[in-house]
Amino acid sequence: MYIPRTILILIVVIYLLFLVSVDWINQPTGAWYRPFFLGLLIILVASWAHRGRDSDEP
Repeated sequence: MYIPRTILILIVVIYLLFLVSVDWINQPTGAWYRPFFLGLLIILVASWAHRGRDSDEP
């Protein structure tokens, strides 16, 4: 079974984000923008991984 590189990277990043966000939820003090910053990071990583693909590839 072939898993595209973009999907594999996205799954790993989302898993790591989940582990970090559990700790952030338990902290009453902290920056409100941290989850949004990590969301932007996920988008940037996915676009970087997708940059070399042709439009006709599955």
